[in-house]
Amino acid sequence: MSSFGDLQHGLKRTCKYLMLLFMAAYSAGVAPTATSQATRTLDCRNPDQYRLVVVDNPNRKKASDGIIPTDLNIVVGDEVIARIELPNGDSVKNFSLDSIKKNKVGFEIRTNWGASLYYYEVQFNFRCKENKFYLYRVTKISLSTTNPDSGSFWDKKETKVTTIKPNLLIKKFVMIEYL
Repeated sequence: MSSFGDLQHGLKRTCKYLMLLFMAAYSAGVAPTATSQATRTLDCRNPDQYRLVVVDNPNRKKASDGIIPTDLNIVVGDEVIARIELPNGDSVKNFSLDSIKKNKVGFEIRTNWGASLYYYEVQFNFRCKENKFYLYRVTKISLSTTNPDSGSFWDKKETKVTTIKPNLLIKKFVMIEYL
């Protein structure tokens, strides 16, 4: 049977060992946080490994905003590994998030915005590389009205496909810059 002193000595030794492991991990740049754990274990080529979730973000709301802004969160387990701020109708006229779909290489986001004379549809394509998501292509369809008095609206259509080279890491992506 061990004494209380032996037990106390064993606990001190264990605590010192754990502290040394923590310090070694931290100095190597791999601090044991939930975010780094989730990022390391993400296999973004497996669509079941992550979720694409639209959430309200009241922290972005300004006094002049009519509605609470929303974000698109990329979630692994319970951890948000990336966040895309979605524009609101005040910053981009009549902005709408049409769809978010996973595909074989990653996922795509489809949006539209505009009004009676000018209307835009924009598709953002993200791919998985090295277990991270990167923007690699933006497709923008612009519809415009050349003669509003004719009653024929959106009679001119232009499509522009932009390949992003080098691909842009999702954490550096700002949607409004590509609209």
